Amino acid sequence: MKACTRVGLLLLAATLHIRAEAGTGVETCAACHGDQGQGNAVLGAPRLAGQQVDYLLQQLRAFKAGQRGYDPQDSQGVQMRAVVASLDEADFNRLAHHYAQQQAAKVSASKSAGTAHGESLYQGSCAACHGLQAEGFAHLKTPSLRILDASYLDRQLTHYTDGTRGSDAHADPLGIWMRGIALQIRSAEDRRAIIDYLASLSLPAAEQARR
Repeated sequence: MKACTRVGLLLLAATLHIRAEAGTGVETCAACHGDQGQGNAVLGAPRLAGQQVDYLLQQLRAFKAGQRGYDPQDSQGVQMRAVVASLDEADFNRLAHHYAQQQAAKVSASKSAGTAHGESLYQGSCAACHGLQAEGFAHLKTPSLRILDASYLDRQLTHYTDGTRGSDAHADPLGIWMRGIALQIRSAEDRRAIIDYLASLSLPAAEQARR
């Protein structure tokens, strides 16, 4: 009986160790991004479920290096930078793959009057890097935009425009490049049209385009 008990305890300890290793950092992320990476618009936390793994890795590294979240005006970015400060490359890989493997949220298509204008602007300014269906490209480390909520997209475009993100003095080359693109979207109306177009896309269409 004692031998069986010892074996049972050893197996339990091993199981808990494996679960702890698999969950390193996930519990911390879940506080803002949700237990399934579904995001929380109220907190300004984007969806992570189904996002491009290489993009997630790049952004975690950027936060760690101070290439993102460097401006006090970017409160969410500053918070993220503090969260990843104690993580290492192994944690980054574990987290990026964990969230990339989660099922992306189902997004319903909703056409609006400005969708055609937004589509034209998107195809002319964004599609080369983010894909025809806004699915993102692993080799370019560009995110899927279709899974991100409108308020997050609007905030990030604003941050790129004012230098809160993508500054020459701080950001990585991809961030600097994206700021240059954002600066070409000259009016708030055009930015809104692009965001509305992205909101009109349905997730199944994007998945089909990637296959």
